[in-house]
Amino acid sequence: MKYNVGYATDIGLKRKQNQDSGGAFPELGLFLVSDGMGGHRGGEIASSMAVQVIHTFTANAIQKNEWEPKNVLKEAIQAANQAIFEQAQTQPELQGMGTTTTALLIKNDQIAIGHAGDSRCYFFRPNALWQTTRDHSLVQDKLKAGLITRKELKTDRMKNVITRSVGFEKILNLDLYQMNIEKNDCYLLCSDGLSSLIEDSKILQIVQKNLFDHQSIQQAADELIAAANSNGGDDNITVLLLQVS
Repeated sequence: MKYNVGYATDIGLKRKQNQDSGGAFPELGLFLVSDGMGGHRGGEIASSMAVQVIHTFTANAIQKNEWEPKNVLKEAIQAANQAIFEQAQTQPELQGMGTTTTALLIKNDQIAIGHAGDSRCYFFRPNALWQTTRDHSLVQDKLKAGLITRKELKTDRMKNVITRSVGFEKILNLDLYQMNIEKNDCYLLCSDGLSSLIEDSKILQIVQKNLFDHQSIQQAADELIAAANSNGGDDNITVLLLQVS
């Protein structure tokens, strides 16, 4: 399996540090984005630990003759959760740190998606976009309960409160998905610094123009970052675009 990858991360216009981390490891079929939270550099540490632990665990696990992407990804993210939680217990200034994580692991024609928090995975085909993950956030719970409308999602005062993260608690409730993958399928992993500032229709427009029409996946990633900053750049922004080639 070969991959076409575009990646970009940006501090945004209003933050003093970038607490996002991401990684593309095509030799493993592993791709992920994490958005950290916590004071005293806790978010930055948590997100970078998530990427490192998941990468190392996956690299070791796939040496086995028989392995399933869904099982390996679940165990890898759980290992990251344990490592981050234990690190926070040993350093009082890091207590309460955690990170969102959205990760893809591909084997042959199967793709597994592991997800905790409000970083997202989108799936694209020409002129079409689907959000494959559901945000673990207070506003998403309020929407599901009928307390707010979809139009109010981006303006609700609790929009930044997430209900699940990697490393914040000892036990992680992780969402896992698995689907078939075909040649030219495209996926976008992004932190909420993108999705909270750009409508899905605009994301599709940028990916369609740069990737599907002009075959420039890195230009698509860069333009998504620029669009989020032009809409205020309220948060760190990380974008990882992946196309199976």
